[in-house]
Amino acid sequence: MALSTRTKAILALTIAGTLGGIAPFFMKIALKEFSAFQIIFIRFGIACILIIPLLKNYIKLTTTTKIFQTIPAGLLFSGNIFFMIIGLQYTTSIVSQLFYLLTPVVVSIVGYFIFREKVSVRRVLSMIVCFAGSSLLILRSMDSAHLVNSIGTSKGNIIILCAVLSWSFYVVYTKRINQHIEPFYFLVTNFLTAFIISGCLLLLTSASLGGTILKLTHSNTSTILSLIALGAANSVLFFFLYQWSLKRVSAFIVASTTYLSPLSAALFAIPFFGEQLSTVLIMSAASIFLGSYLILTEKK
Repeated sequence: MALSTRTKAILALTIAGTLGGIAPFFMKIALKEFSAFQIIFIRFGIACILIIPLLKNYIKLTTTTKIFQTIPAGLLFSGNIFFMIIGLQYTTSIVSQLFYLLTPVVVSIVGYFIFREKVSVRRVLSMIVCFAGSSLLILRSMDSAHLVNSIGTSKGNIIILCAVLSWSFYVVYTKRINQHIEPFYFLVTNFLTAFIISGCLLLLTSASLGGTILKLTHSNTSTILSLIALGAANSVLFFFLYQWSLKRVSAFIVASTTYLSPLSAALFAIPFFGEQLSTVLIMSAASIFLGSYLILTEKK
């Protein structure tokens, strides 16, 4: 029996959500040898190489209008990537993915203030519940050094929230313009933007482009495999599935992929990086899960 477009999109989102949770695992391995800017440069350098076959069609379909429409998306995409990997150095993989459950809440807030979309009482309640859970995490991480392996630091958590904001604005913006722009066009624009920005930032630091590439050739196998996975699975495959699904279902359904991310993150982070579950983390997670669930299950 042929699968419906909606079912295909849900399956694609399930894969994407799982990959999203595994990404911090690869990032933390790579961070042992490379800086955040170096990882982004290598990651999207690999991704750009893999999407070379798409460049011909990309150039053929490029217009001034498309460039001006997709550059903001590329910048929001890059902001999410940069904030994520920088914040990950100061917080746990589980918490980093848990905060992405706030995406539907932010999408609702943006829709209300910018596009004057109606917000129901149920959605307001969900925002309050999510806000309570995220606030608990941030406030406890300010004065609970003994919980750093569970809830991270306030610095890291606030930076991750900036990543979530960037990603939420990306979801809203691309949903508004993607009906007349091909998914692969976003893919190419996003990767090129992240690659160029990371390259420029490397030029401003002590880590040169040549030095980064040379260092890569002397890295251990686990680091190299992690960078390849970030470039291939967590960049090309993840964002193609995400963008493809975004064009076929609502932004709220797409945002639901984040439910799988904290779970897959925990499966790797706890045994490999010694991250721990705590009462604060469980309470915050339950609150954020409940709040985002109330939004995603709301009858439209």
